[in-house]
Amino acid sequence: QKALHYVKKINHPNLKVQFDVFHVQIMDGSITQNLKEQYPYIGHIQISQVPDRGEPDENGEICFPYFFNLLDEMGYEGIVGCEYVPRGSTLQGLKWMKGLENRK
Repeated sequence: QKALHYVKKINHPNLKVQFDVFHVQIMDGSITQNLKEQYPYIGHIQISQVPDRGEPDENGEICFPYFFNLLDEMGYEGIVGCEYVPRGSTLQGLKWMKGLENRK
């Protein structure tokens, strides 16, 4: 919230915040509401599952298919970075991406 405060105050097009889905869920729990409110100020989105910071699959608190659909609906065209610790091998940790094959 402090970073967002300063980004709004400085109001420069090159200054944005990182929307860290893991931390938003841990600290506030209102991912959709926060995303919609902060959207004009977001320059980068980072994802991982809660509570274990695992891959963004369905084995946690966050429904990532819903989240990705929301990003599509909002017209997000930026980068979505993955900062997670695979629960198994690296190859196993990338299997969640299979569900993205039929996306836009």
